[in-house]
Amino acid sequence: MIYKLLELMILLLILVSCASTATPVTRVVGSEDEPEIKILSTTKTAVSGKNDDLQPTMKPPPTLTPLPTSTAFQPSTSVSNSYDADDGRIQFNGRFDFQDPKSPAFDWSATSIEFNFSGTSLTILLQDGRNIYNVLIDNQPQVLKTQMGVETYLLAENLASGRHHAVISKRTEAYVGAAEFEGLIINGGELEQPPPAPDRLIEFIGDSITTGYGNEGESPDCWFTPETQNADQTYAAMTARELDAAYTLIALSGLGVIRNLRAESTGSAETAIDFIDRTLGLNPFVTWPADVRVPNAVVINLGTNDYSSEPFPDDEEFISAYMELLAAIRIRYPETEILAIAGPLMLGPASRMIETAVERFQTANGDDRVAFVFIENNLKLSAVDFGCDFHPNVHGHRKIADQLIPVIADQLGW
Repeated sequence: MIYKLLELMILLLILVSCASTATPVTRVVGSEDEPEIKILSTTKTAVSGKNDDLQPTMKPPPTLTPLPTSTAFQPSTSVSNSYDADDGRIQFNGRFDFQDPKSPAFDWSATSIEFNFSGTSLTILLQDGRNIYNVLIDNQPQVLKTQMGVETYLLAENLASGRHHAVISKRTEAYVGAAEFEGLIINGGELEQPPPAPDRLIEFIGDSITTGYGNEGESPDCWFTPETQNADQTYAAMTARELDAAYTLIALSGLGVIRNLRAESTGSAETAIDFIDRTLGLNPFVTWPADVRVPNAVVINLGTNDYSSEPFPDDEEFISAYMELLAAIRIRYPETEILAIAGPLMLGPASRMIETAVERFQTANGDDRVAFVFIENNLKLSAVDFGCDFHPNVHGHRKIADQLIPVIADQLGW
């Protein structure tokens, strides 16, 4: 019976699409306790992107009726200071394409922009039109939903005098779209020196679970929408925060080790190994330098999609592909700890195959900095632990993080 439920869960996973074709609503999104972020102008067209070869598919939802635009912004009478995106006081967390330093592009989930400032109001210049962001101003949360054709968003106004801290983090994954950050406007103040970056960094390589797909959905029966995805409330983000580490998510829904979700054969043309070097998830032509900031640990959580439906990969094919992935990560990061985890939603022989691959890699290379980690499936198949399309919700992610945190702490002596 449990196997049938898990099989149903995996079948539901294939009904995913992270790039909605619905017309964007013309308002910002936030909870009742979160103030709305105002729109100031509509001067540029947003950037977006997708990969049709890998992206899971579903029937497009009906077009949404646009909602009323938020209240027009009244310009402040205080002095405004503009800052380009390449100002050295702005801190970038995650992978950004800096080929145009005044308009760096990004698409991986959980990429963020962080800075300190003084002033009474803060505006961001952002070329986007599909993504949703978490905004923290002095630890006060807001949610920003970008709109097509809108570039300028008011993040805060009527702030008290003094120093303020801001973080703008991408909730949604690369399939939802790419974006370009184009600067800041501060009224009544200026940018200040950035906060110190954490000494520790963890890189997570994974699939829809790692991206936070559907983790803010109400139940396993809901359909995925970008509003239900929050990369900052995943097991990865929770683990990193509790270990005082920064984190990077190299994760896409449907991604596999050798076979992506719903692949018609036992192997796919592009799998995880093809994405680990990319600056942008959906752009294969820009490589992220391995020495920009070397992570202390890389956590791999892959294998669910490989065995989500038939035809299953041959045991030796999967083991070989997993070993190749480990080798590629080791070449990229010669001294980094690598943790190959078998997450709680692995099906079939996935856990055993991952453990075998790690053991063979350790033996063949004399590498004692690669470890297999088994995560017990203690998730309840209900709205207690599952959000949209039977993906873990925030509570479910908490259960995964609680198992992973002590393992990483022990492995790295943190």
